[in-house]
Formats: sequence, C-alpha cells, structure tokens
Amino acid sequence: MREGEKEESLGDSFRQSRKEFLVMVAAWAVFATWTTIYVGRNSSSEPGEPLRLVLGMPDWVVFGILIPWGFGLAFTMWFSLCFMRDTDLESISEEGEKE
Repeated sequence: MREGEKEESLGDSFRQSRKEFLVMVAAWAVFATWTTIYVGRNSSSEPGEPLRLVLGMPDWVVFGILIPWGFGLAFTMWFSLCFMRDTDLESISEEGEKE
C-alpha cells in the first residue's frame, strides 16, 4: 500500500455500495411515483374532448413518462459518473490471502 492511501476493507466497500444503491433506489422511486400519479390523474379524458398533443404524443405521455424517465436517465448517468467510487477489490483480496 502506498503512503497516504487509506486502507479499505470489504466492509468499507459494502457500506459505500449500499449508500450508492439507496440513493439510486430513492431517486428512481421518486420518478416512478411521479409517473404513476401523473399518468393516473391525466391519462383519461372525457368522451368527445380533443386529445392534447405534444410532439405528436398525448401530453400525459410526454409529461408523465418521457420527461421524468429522461430526467431519471440523466440523473443516473450524472450520479454514476460523478459520485460513485470504484473499490479495488483485488488489493483487498490479496491482503486477506497473505494473513
């Protein structure tokens, strides 16, 4: 191990991955909840009422599915690229084998 490096264990790796997992599940739960509530309230229309279109699709599809899931995808990419850490499990397993 090089000087200044913090020694990591599998427990540290597990705690970090659990935090990352909980953030991702919470974020996707928010997007799924928005989709469920918005689509449930706005997908039905009165008979004879004209269908409102956005980008050639019903407006409830755009605002209830397309946009929130697009934000969900963008959040996942941002979180994965900026905040998730990689743990070197090979060095941890090598240290465990030496003991």
